[in-house]
Amino acid sequence: MIHSFSCKNFYSFGELTTVDFTVNDNAPKNNGYFTAKSGIRLSKVETVIGPNASGKTNLLKVLPFLKWLIVDSFNNKPEDSIIIQPFIFGSAKDQPVELSVVFEVDGKVYTYAFSLNNQKILSEELEVTSFVKEKKSSKKIFSRVWSSKLEKYEFEGGNFKLPKGFESLLRSNASVVGTAARLNHEESKEVVKFWQQMETNVIEAGWIGDHLLPNATQQLIEALDFYSENEVLKKEAEKLLCRFDLGLETFDIEKNKTENEVTLNARATHSINGQKYNLNLKYESSGTKQLFVLLKSLLLALANGSVAVVDEFDVNLHPEIVLALFDLFIQPETNPKNAQLFFSTHSHVILSKLDKYQIILVEKNEDGISESWRLDDVSEVRSDENYYSKYIAGAYGAVPKL
Repeated sequence: MIHSFSCKNFYSFGELTTVDFTVNDNAPKNNGYFTAKSGIRLSKVETVIGPNASGKTNLLKVLPFLKWLIVDSFNNKPEDSIIIQPFIFGSAKDQPVELSVVFEVDGKVYTYAFSLNNQKILSEELEVTSFVKEKKSSKKIFSRVWSSKLEKYEFEGGNFKLPKGFESLLRSNASVVGTAARLNHEESKEVVKFWQQMETNVIEAGWIGDHLLPNATQQLIEALDFYSENEVLKKEAEKLLCRFDLGLETFDIEKNKTENEVTLNARATHSINGQKYNLNLKYESSGTKQLFVLLKSLLLALANGSVAVVDEFDVNLHPEIVLALFDLFIQPETNPKNAQLFFSTHSHVILSKLDKYQIILVEKNEDGISESWRLDDVSEVRSDENYYSKYIAGAYGAVPKL
């Protein structure tokens, strides 16, 4: 579970920005919240709202980037640069990016913090907080800081019990945890497993589904491949697609392997006036194809009790379908493992389903810096307000000034 995360000098976010999933007892007692093993109350959903080019996607990038940094940065070659952008307007472009995240794995609450630039990780620190019989204890697991004077890292890791051969593998462009997990270090493997299960459609360039990006159609192919190998989730996707697409009953996927390539073909079966017709998936509506891809991430997160980070949640979808997908994460029947959903949308009707603790507003100031705040940080916002009407009226800010 994600408790909170923060960034500074990260893409359009020049100043320190924090997104918090934790809530106190003032938050409503409803299915939108749950109590983790640590005893801390968390929100199941957080939505990011704001004008175009305000920085919504950049805020969503933090968690997918941390996933790559923690899990996959070890796959970098030693000479590879780290693909990240500081805030480029002004002197900040020469300063490091700062990131931190608080997350929970089986009752242990970790705080993982990084300072880095394109060339190397400048500092990295992992702490853990344990809660036993209402007692709280914290300890630093490890830290490393780059010393320009010594031209090497100063490393403290007595509590981490790293395996032999670790130091020879560790590089300046790879995380300590990602490296140690390759050597079957148990605690590192637990942390890596948590981050591996995060589902997202966000990459460094933005939203994967953007048709201006070269890999947009690749997502449909990957979804086809996934469903062909996962019959249980395929059936769950069919149930939901049948709810949203009039006449659709099932979809079939043919996967053919040859020595040189794998081909995938999919067709949907529609029932019209008692007759069944097969239609190639490429002829389905944009909304149906979008759902086909999106449900892969949502259903996996729900099955694993993990985190889904979704940009442009509402693209090609009717607002009622957006509400139905959102509801999958709210209801205990469809989300028994308390998976979390962090998403951006322009389907503002969803504000009518949220509490002020679940709404993140984003806008840019006159200096081009993105700023974000949770709605409960705004003074005099009541719990019984019509957030949709007030947002559209401009009461909270983060609306286009046309």
